[in-house]
Amino acid sequence: MPDTKPLQDTGPSRKTRLLRAAASVFAAKGFERASTREICQAAGVNIGLIAYYFGDKLGLYRALMEQPVADVMARMPPPDAALPLQPWLRGFYTAFLTPLRDGDEAMSQLMRLCARETLEPSAVYLEICQQSIAPHHHALVAMLAQRCGVAEVDAELHQLGFALVALVFDYWMSADYMEAVVPGLVYGPEAFERILHRLVGYGQALIEHEIALRQGKEKKHG
Repeated sequence: MPDTKPLQDTGPSRKTRLLRAAASVFAAKGFERASTREICQAAGVNIGLIAYYFGDKLGLYRALMEQPVADVMARMPPPDAALPLQPWLRGFYTAFLTPLRDGDEAMSQLMRLCARETLEPSAVYLEICQQSIAPHHHALVAMLAQRCGVAEVDAELHQLGFALVALVFDYWMSADYMEAVVPGLVYGPEAFERILHRLVGYGQALIEHEIALRQGKEKKHG
């Protein structure tokens, strides 16, 4: 019988290698077709470490999918309507763009995994959307309601929240594609500041457009 006992725990390095290998294999094959043995072989670790750290294959996958969300949210400015809009947007988009600026290959693998999930959503992905992402989305939309002078959140404000995220999410998902079409656009000198500056302006324009639309409706019905 194969040895399934976990090797002696030597700290976070084995766990990190396991997560990175899992991100690569899951991104290439999806949850169902990926095997735990293949993941552990790629990581160079004992297969028992999956049970030791994550419980099972599903627990490993859940940890992977939650990591990008947790990393972004740890850098995110609080959704406070009292904060000036431009500095808030700068912090908001910096939270998403930091892995691109830092050339974080592990995060790139996780982004590819997220891209696969948008095409083949798993039950874990839906669970994470509901439990980990939805609370942050609702906090964002509540802040946008305050900035727009709206007493109750409506469908249009949800659309605005998703649009603000979509602007930067495209860079997350399409960075390699954009770099291949226009070399230097994403990873070149000063690319981070250029992208960030534009996204802040685009985000501000979206919010100001929503405010203008609502003010126009008020005047029309006033």
